[in-house]
Amino acid sequence: MTPRRSSREETRTALFDAALEEFAHHGFRNTTHADIAAAVGIGRTTFYEYFESTEDLLVQLVEERMPLVVSDIVDAISPDLTAVDRMRELGLRTVEFVGLDHLGLILHTESMRMSEASQRRVAAAHADLVGAFAEIYAAGVAAGDFRDLPQRVAGQLMFQTVMGAGKAIMDSPDPKQQVHATAEIAVDFLIRGLATD
Repeated sequence: MTPRRSSREETRTALFDAALEEFAHHGFRNTTHADIAAAVGIGRTTFYEYFESTEDLLVQLVEERMPLVVSDIVDAISPDLTAVDRMRELGLRTVEFVGLDHLGLILHTESMRMSEASQRRVAAAHADLVGAFAEIYAAGVAAGDFRDLPQRVAGQLMFQTVMGAGKAIMDSPDPKQQVHATAEIAVDFLIRGLATD
């Protein structure tokens, strides 16, 4: 039997869900704590019993939900695949998340505008995804499939390719129609850039 969630936990979850909807419709910068509170049916001052600001809400939302998202992405990839195929799968799934998921869209557009402390917390919530890319890249280098680039260079190439593809998807007139083709192009570009031949 699942333990019953407290009213406080339910309100916090409702604030997260309402925030994602408000951010998706109005943008993070155009959404106030009052908008989120109103969507949940609580007072503006009650919002501050849960979060210090809309940025704090977003960071806590990332800390709560990103590890689950990352786990779903990484766990869906068979460890029996070659490093190239694992990189392809990880890249495709990550581009799809960045391009279509409300949380992915918000993070892509807003994380660089956050305070340094918030950026560090968001980065920590993504650590397993970064680690998965690094581990697959290292396996590809060891197998002779990927060039042995400086770690920082390889990391930036992977990050910028995934983020650029996500931006292309979110900026397209019909993101859901464009996601697969754009993800395939981006991942093919990435793998060709990392390949030894």
